[in-house]
Amino acid sequence: MKRDFVTLPMMLPRLSDKAAAQLLDILAMLHESVQHHYAAQVHRWHRQQCSRHRPPPRDRQTALPLPDEPPF
Repeated sequence: MKRDFVTLPMMLPRLSDKAAAQLLDILAMLHESVQHHYAAQVHRWHRQQCSRHRPPPRDRQTALPLPDEPPF
């Protein structure tokens, strides 16, 4: 499934330099808090996604025989 991203224009208000810096500080703290809270779940999800795209390990019984091995 392909994801489509759409960019929407945002009309942000003009802020003073101090207010802009404070807003970015608040957003950074919020980001860190959410990231810390959901870190285990995000890690688990990424690990599951990687394992879905990785081919399953082949054991000795399902591997093709080597040319010099007897067929049975």
